[in-house]
Amino acid sequence: MGTHLKGSVDYRTVDYKKGPVLLLMGNEQQGLPDQLAESCDTLVRIPQAGRADSLNLAVATGVMLYEIRREALPLEERADA
Repeated sequence: MGTHLKGSVDYRTVDYKKGPVLLLMGNEQQGLPDQLAESCDTLVRIPQAGRADSLNLAVATGVMLYEIRREALPLEERADA
């Protein structure tokens, strides 16, 4: 799976539980190189509001890793709630 500005799949709609995920992220200047993008089964995008078309690489990677692992993070009851 790779992130790409031309990705047709919203990252929030992917079923990450199907199996292991290898995540490819491009650099902030040029994004994911075409040769690597072509090797991906799925190209996802992180939707943006406003004029920016992409996130900082570290932020985008954090967003993707959190979403991929979200199912492994059960909701916890808070004692102060």
